[in-house]
Amino acid sequence: MNLTSTKLNELNIIELYKHYAALEHSMPMLTPASQEVAAAELETCAALRSEKVDRIHYAIASHEDTVERIKKEQELMVTAKKHSESQIQQLKNLLSYLRRSLPADSNKITGRNYQFTLVKKKELSVYVSSNPEDWSANQRQRYCLEEEIRTTKHVVVRTLAGELISESNTPKVSTKVQPNLDAIRQAYRDGLDLPIGVQVRQEYAVRTKRIYGNQLDSQASIDPGILPNED
Repeated sequence: MNLTSTKLNELNIIELYKHYAALEHSMPMLTPASQEVAAAELETCAALRSEKVDRIHYAIASHEDTVERIKKEQELMVTAKKHSESQIQQLKNLLSYLRRSLPADSNKITGRNYQFTLVKKKELSVYVSSNPEDWSANQRQRYCLEEEIRTTKHVVVRTLAGELISESNTPKVSTKVQPNLDAIRQAYRDGLDLPIGVQVRQEYAVRTKRIYGNQLDSQASIDPGILPNED
């Protein structure tokens, strides 16, 4: 039996806190008999309130677990994406390698169901897997550029009425050493030695065409692992 007609089981945690505070505040104004009933209601209210407080912990822990699972899944997706991108590049490298066996006036590699047309890219592709900071002083001088970025932070402080309080300009200069791709391409054409970890390749844009009228061979596959190593 409760002192009030409130259905405690239907109250949320905020309502339980408010009800407990109101009931506790009214205790001095109650008769001894009513105080005894009110105390029992306070006890019930406190128990329900404590249970809902615990649920906050359970909810936080559950969402934290979900966030961790999502993070791990994202890491797996990134890894899978990188793997697929690597496989795509290897297969395109394989097509470029097969291109060498074609007659000089041909750029098409034809299968049963698909035909690849390879179009030479205008620019040589440059791949840098080493850190330019580790190159020799001479290599850095020949094959690097220094990018300088200048920014100015302009801060104006005014009152809400528009009165100027202060104004300042803070300049900032940052530099970044990066490979000079044009210089690397030219050195490759000239037959000069390149830094370790730098590769230059002639690559091709690959266009795929379906050869209609033939049945798709579901067993057809190419293993990029057969591609010979290139210097």
